[in-house]
This record gives sequence, structure tokens and C-alpha cells, in this order.
Amino acid sequence: MNAGRAVSRNCATIALAVAAASLPVMAWSETYPGKPIRLIVNASAGGGADVVARLVAEKLAATLGQPVIVENKPGAGGNIGADYVARAAADGYTLLAANSSFASNLTLYRKLPFHPVRDFSPVSLLVANYFYLCVPAASPLKSFQELVAKGRKDELTYASAGAGQGSHLGMELLKDLAGFKAVHVPYGGMAPAAVSLLSGNVDMSLLTPASALPQAETGKLRLLGVTAPRRQSSLPGVPAIAEFGLPGFEVNNWQGLLAPAGTPPAIVARLNQAVNQALKMPDLNARLAEMNTEARGSTPEEFKAFLAAEIDKWREVIKRTNTQID
Repeated sequence: MNAGRAVSRNCATIALAVAAASLPVMAWSETYPGKPIRLIVNASAGGGADVVARLVAEKLAATLGQPVIVENKPGAGGNIGADYVARAAADGYTLLAANSSFASNLTLYRKLPFHPVRDFSPVSLLVANYFYLCVPAASPLKSFQELVAKGRKDELTYASAGAGQGSHLGMELLKDLAGFKAVHVPYGGMAPAAVSLLSGNVDMSLLTPASALPQAETGKLRLLGVTAPRRQSSLPGVPAIAEFGLPGFEVNNWQGLLAPAGTPPAIVARLNQAVNQALKMPDLNARLAEMNTEARGSTPEEFKAFLAAEIDKWREVIKRTNTQID
């Protein structure tokens, strides 16, 4: 009996200790945020990913009542910024605005200092936008069909924003499915890739709306298709590449918000609520629409499932096309 009572007392003591230890975390979660939040963008300043992150950060600051300070940490295909956040304290004060390369890099790089699933807590999908398949206005290629026919006879060239970026892997997927040849010419960002295309140094490129549309409007580029699953209402005259006998073809240049793994669920939920509230604001939606970018939003669980599907998709593409970065 005495032994039984001793065991009971020990169990009760342990339970009380666990409960006491959890109280500061619970209280901390209830008062979050109590100081400025750092939003790490793993891409260069001034690009589409950076612009979107800053627009969202502004609305998050208004909703959360604390400044959301954007910091750019580009490099290594986005891995430098992602690794920085993976190593940060799991307290909700250091977040990552990741783009689509976050999912592909797991397979693309032989050694990755972090794991995009194990080392992060998904908060919400932010936006989706799609690439435009572009050729210079002076190009003899007037349609997607002509481009494919040319690429099956002769080796074309294409510019990308860098090895492993969506403009690179998207073109590799397109080459594989449509069955044409093209040599990859990587650049250090979307802007120099667009300049190379405009100069006629390469035959084609997948460009973001921010890089493609102004040049198309002035007649300097020709849009042969968009990597969205269907035509976009803003540009109904530009066919979806999926229409050309490639059903299901899609290259989504998405962005999402993540926190370090172990971030308290209450903080993740608070951030998710703030993000989805921000993405419903009419002025933010109007600004995103000007960039041909769609506000998405999601639950943390939906974003986790989306990320897993993206990892699986690009793993298959990378292995099939034998694309690798050391």
C-alpha cells in the first residue's frame, strides 16, 4: 500500500511539473506577438517574390499589431534563407516566405542542410502565379506548335533565372513532355534572363508576369503560352500550354509562409488567421491582380499537403530529366 501511494505521489508530481512547464508557453502564445516579426525572403530584393512578401508583410503588421520586417537572404537557390529560418528559435518571430524552389530543392541538391518538411511548420499558402513562355518579337516562332517543331529538328536555347529555379525546372518538364531539345542558359535572376531574351541571345524563356507582361504590351516579346492549368481571365488570348496535348501541365510559381519546426500550434494558428485575413483585403487583391498573381491562402494542414504534393511532383521530374545540382 505504501509503495502504491508513493507511485501515485510521483505520478502526480510529474503531471504537475509538466503542467507547470506548459503554462509559460500557453501564456506566451496568448500574448503573441509581443515584438517585431522578421520575415525572411529567400530571394533577391526587387523581384516578384520580394514584392509579394512586402505587400503581405504590410497587411500582417496591421493585423497583428507589430512590425513585420522583411529581410532578403538570397543564394543557393533559396537554400541560404531557408536554412537560416530552420535554425531560428521556434517562437514565431522568424518566418520564411518561401517560393516553389523550396519543394524542388530537396531532390535537386545532393546535400541540403535542412529538410523542408521536418524542419518547418507550414503556416499558409500565400499566392500562386504562373510563367509565360516567351520569345522575342523578332523570332520566326509564332506559336507553341512552331517552337516544338523547330526544337525537334534543331537544338534551341532558353534562359532561366538560375539553376533549380521554377523557370529552369518548368522548361525541363516542358521539354520532356513535348519532346523537343533546348540548351539551358542560367542567369542570376529573372531580370537578367529577360534582358538576354530581349537581346536575342536565347530563343525562349519562361518569365514571370512582372518580367513578361510589360515587354509583351510594348511589343518586344511574344507570349506563346502560360503554365497555368487553364487560360487566365486577364489574358484570354494567351493559351494554356496544357491545351497543346499536354493535359495537366502546370508550373505554379507559388509562395508560402513557414515557421521553424516546433513553433507552438497556437502561434501557427494566430499567424494563419492573420494571413488569411490579409489575403482577403480588397486593396491587396487589387495589387496582386496587377501583377497577375492570385491570392490563395489555406489552412496549415492544406499547405502541408500541397507542399508534399509539390515535393513528389518535382522529385519525379528531376529524376526523369536527370537534373542535379551539387
